[in-house]
Order: sequence, then structure tokens, then C-alpha cells
Amino acid sequence: MAIFPAAVFAQGDYDSRLGELQSGMERTAEALGVPLHEDWAADLSGRFDGSLSGDQSAALQLTPLRAPASLPRVPSLPVIPPLPADYPLPEPVSYTGTAVIVWHALGAQLSDNGWIPWADSAPTFDEISKRVLDVSVSRAYPARRAGQQSLFRDAGFLAEYERATKAPFRDGNSARYLVDGPASFAVRDRLMREAKKSLLVSSWAFYDDITGWEAAQYLILKKREGLEVKVIVDKKVAVGHGRRVLKLMEQAGIEVLRYEEKDRGNDIWHVKMMIVDDAYAIVGGLNFGDVYSHKDPNNVKWRDTDVLYSGPAVAESRRLFARLWNSKVRELKLKFSPVAETAPAGAYEGGSAKVSVILQDPPTDSNVLVSIVKAMYGATGRINIENAYFVALPVVTKAVLDAVSRGVEVNIITNSKESIDPEGKVIVEAMYECLMPLAAAGANIYLYQGSATLHSKFMTVDGVFANIGSYNLHPRGERYDTEVNVSIIDPVSTAELDAAFAADVAMSRRVTSPDQLGERPGWLSSFVSEYFYAQLKK
Repeated sequence: MAIFPAAVFAQGDYDSRLGELQSGMERTAEALGVPLHEDWAADLSGRFDGSLSGDQSAALQLTPLRAPASLPRVPSLPVIPPLPADYPLPEPVSYTGTAVIVWHALGAQLSDNGWIPWADSAPTFDEISKRVLDVSVSRAYPARRAGQQSLFRDAGFLAEYERATKAPFRDGNSARYLVDGPASFAVRDRLMREAKKSLLVSSWAFYDDITGWEAAQYLILKKREGLEVKVIVDKKVAVGHGRRVLKLMEQAGIEVLRYEEKDRGNDIWHVKMMIVDDAYAIVGGLNFGDVYSHKDPNNVKWRDTDVLYSGPAVAESRRLFARLWNSKVRELKLKFSPVAETAPAGAYEGGSAKVSVILQDPPTDSNVLVSIVKAMYGATGRINIENAYFVALPVVTKAVLDAVSRGVEVNIITNSKESIDPEGKVIVEAMYECLMPLAAAGANIYLYQGSATLHSKFMTVDGVFANIGSYNLHPRGERYDTEVNVSIIDPVSTAELDAAFAADVAMSRRVTSPDQLGERPGWLSSFVSEYFYAQLKK
């Protein structure tokens, strides 16, 4: 299937030509005095989903009525069951699921901050910052003043970046950014419908709504066709989200791995990745739910971003998925089949982008954070950061301040207290306290004013580099959440992401001083800032 440069459907043109074909057939049959459908096996009800080239154009080629060969069938889209009438929309709040998440969030803070004597504490944020800074600041390739050539155009710096992030760049990929839910799910749904070999899917959650239902039905359909279908979700999150659709998938024989850390039960599986036929992969911030896809017109519509890539980097994505799947299956003693780390390369669409796939599994490694911080030290022109929850660790604050001091333009977009999701409101005070020193130093700080929550997690550097994935720039994302981001070097696709960033700036309000923040957040946000993020103020 051809996805790049865009998934364009020629349905109207196809319907018109099909109508002309039927009229011609009727006239010919009438002239010959034979029944219209005699000796024809054509299915004219199919929907066209691509160009008029290759096999699909065969449906428009007339065959003699008495020929021994029947007319080739028109490819049709898979038909999936409609959403049951008893499905409440949006997905009802699960108080049990919420309680589980809150319990583990509190437990994580208490144990990792050393407040539970018998629990093993995690590294402090100062220790994490030192570790990240040590590999991000280079003696061989020191940060340059604004106006000089970007370090991302230096092969030596790129090799150092690969070593620091433990993720090699793979050449020869195509990359396309999927800005917002409708764009992403148009591609996701098409990839699932047309999959021929395998579907490896990871998500923080599936939801019991239109999006979760449709995705589950596509996966079930492909499982019945004999494809390799695997799904990973977080075990704790699955208590409150997607219980019905996950059960349906399991009943259909799909192996659903409910991810949990045996020794760190409070950690969260936060990876959002889909690998199709070893040809295409999607990574980003979107889960399988209506707030992300916008499929439910009556639900809120979050602003989010994914990336679709095709090329040799997809093999790296499979390898990563397989290692995580296989190690967890062994650890939890599950009777699931393994995932092969390597597979014959799919019919991918190559290009000129370099792509590296970066895994971060806390609390002992910080590969994604390194990929972000080291990128800032490679900048000589402009850094654009868009992140839903910006609560900066000391090393992030230092990297931003150092970039500004070199004359690099730094632009940051994050949520305002009005746009942030209800669960995120408790960290608004901590976000504001981290942002104001950056604004005072000269960074451009924008608070999103859109009608819904900003959920994107990406950055660009110097118009040539991008980093995107599931990683939130806040302490939880660093200490507790398993994440996957990709780094991409490609001026053409980076321009797409910079254009999306500019559109989000237009939906935001710039703040330069605390008095522009408006009314302070409530007492709960202040409490969380004081007792859960106080270590960031040291």
C-alpha cells in the first residue's frame, strides 16, 4: 500500500467510472440479448481506496461476456460490526480504575523519595540530572554560539548522539507527521484494514468508545485472517479503561499483554507504538480513544501528534517491541507465543530521513531525556518544544538557560490551567514555577488557549531535527513511565512539524511574568507542588 506522501482516496472518481462501466455493460448486454450478469463474478459494491494503477485498475478493464475468465473482483474494505447500541459514550469514569492509578502514583512518590524505609528509593532528580548532563555536554563537540552551523550537520556529533541515547540512526526512511487525531487515525485505520502479515500494537490504554471498539474489531478481523497480532497495554490502566474491548480481543485469540514491573509495581507502561507488516510504524502521543481520534463528535477533542515512518527504522521498532514482549512474557510466566526480533523487511517506502528509535525504562536509564537534552546542546538557531506537562528537571532547566545564553531562540508551548486535562490540573502550580525563570532569562513561553487539552510531546532543532513520542517532560515521565520516542533528521518533514508548532503558537498566549498567569491554581495544585515537586526547586 502507498501511504506517502499522503493517504489520498479517489472514491468519487472511482464511483463515477464504475457507474459508466455498469451503463456500458447494460447497453452491451441488451444489444447481445443476454442477461447482464451471465458468467460474471464481479462484486461491484466494493469501495476504492487508492490510485487507478496496478491490480485495482483491473476492475475497470472490460472482459468479453462469454470469456472463460471472470471479471476480477473489486477490492472491498473489511466490514466490522457497528458499535453496540448499549455502549455509553463517552466511556464512563471508572472510580475503581481512578483509585488504582492514584494509589500507585502516591506509592511511587512515597517509595522513591525515601519516605518508606523498607522500599528501594529511585535516583534523586539531581542524580538523574548529573547523569544526563555528563553524556549530553560534549568536549569533542561543544555547544556552539547562535549563527554557527548546527551540530546536527556534523557526522561526529551524530555518532556521539547515537552512543549517548543507545539508539542508532537508520538511513533511508520516509517520515510524515500526523497532526491531530483525524489525521493519525485515518492512517492507523487504513494500515489495520490493509495489513497482510502482522500488527504489533502498544498503547497506554484502549478505551471503551468508538475508537477502541473499531480498533479492536480490525485487530480481531486480522487475527481471524491468520496475521500475527499482539497488543500491550498497562495493567493498572486497564482496570479503568477498555475492559470490554480488551476482553473481546482476548476472546478472539489475541494475546493482550497487561504490562507490569515485577519489582516496581508503581511504574506505568506509557509506550504508544504500532508496527504494521514490518513496513510502517507509528509513534507518538495518541492512545486508542475518542478524545485522541475525535471520532465522537460529542466528546472533547485533544490536540496531539504522531509520526508515521517507513524504512529500515521499522526493523528497529520490531526488535524493540519483541525484546520487551519476550522478556515480560518470560518474567510473568505467561503462555504467550514469542515475537521474532527479526522478520523479512516489508514493502516499505524509503526516503532520506535518518530515524532512531529510543527506549527509556526507568529508573536506571534516561535515554529519551538524553535525546532531548543533548539535542538542545546541538542547537545553534532555534529550539521549539511542545509538551503537555512541562515540569522541568534541573538538567532541562539548565539546557534551556544555556541555549538562551548562546543566543539560540527557545520557544516552549505547554498547557494553561484552562486547557490542561482534569487529571493534570494538580501539577499546574509546579509547571508555572518551572516556566517563569525560563521566561525571565529570555525563552519564549506560550500557554495553550485552545478549546481542548494539548497532549503533544515533540521538539525540533534548527529546522533539521525532530524528537517525538510518548515522553512527558515532567518527573513522572522520567522516573516511572516506560517510554519510546524517535529522533528524526530530515529538513523536509521537520518543516511540517515546525508549521504545526507555529499553528499552536497562534492558539497560545505568551507569558513573560508571573502576573500574566492570572488566578493561581487551587490548593490541591499548590499542595502537590510543595510536597511532590519540592525537590525540583533545590
